[in-house]
Amino acid sequence: MIYTAIWAHRGASIYAPENTLPAFILASRLGADGIELDIHITKDKQVVVCHDHTIDRTSNGTGVITEMTLEELKQFDFGYPTAFGGRFTGTKISTLGEVYDAVKATDMIVNVELKYTAAQPEGVALTLAVTEQHGMKDRVIYSSFAHYGLAEAMRLDSTCIVAPLYGTMDNPCEAALAYGASALHPGYGDTLKPGYIDEAHSKGLRVHPYTIDNPGVMSQLLNLGADALITNYPDIAKNLRDKHLKKFI
Repeated sequence: MIYTAIWAHRGASIYAPENTLPAFILASRLGADGIELDIHITKDKQVVVCHDHTIDRTSNGTGVITEMTLEELKQFDFGYPTAFGGRFTGTKISTLGEVYDAVKATDMIVNVELKYTAAQPEGVALTLAVTEQHGMKDRVIYSSFAHYGLAEAMRLDSTCIVAPLYGTMDNPCEAALAYGASALHPGYGDTLKPGYIDEAHSKGLRVHPYTIDNPGVMSQLLNLGADALITNYPDIAKNLRDKHLKKFI
């Protein structure tokens, strides 16, 4: 039987500001097996954690991350008051290294999504260097919709683990294996198709669908043998996973 890991999408982002240290720490406390996060490269070549290419939606500031320095970004509050009130006031943007340090004592896997700017050759090299410097290489999987960034990561280090993100894609197994991917990160709709996960497994690929917040879909994917569920509700997914496992004990 396959053990389905639970990865918290942008941390426990329903309960704390997405892609921030509070969300990642809370994911660990809720029993997540891993976290998913997004990265960009700043003007001064720092790797920072944020989903959007601007800080307008998730902070009290405005600006394009690639046009700002880390020092400038650290001036703003990422406590996301429109969603969480004042509970997380003072939360700052984190570097990838700061996240690694915060979760290193846990057993969590870190799924690093390379956004398009970070998927350029310089961004990939910077990201791999940060992972190496913080001793996290054996706990990191890189994903991206920019598949050329994953190919570049494999070119720089053939031992790293990469997985393409996609909604739908023709021949995903063949496409992923062409540059040495170890897993697929599809939109969950495709993974519900009969034989989809089994085919990937037969070719040595793990399947980590996103973003599953519906408990019914979670249960379907557990029964189909998904290797990980990427979800905004890690607590609900973990509870269902644990019940699923108990059926076989």
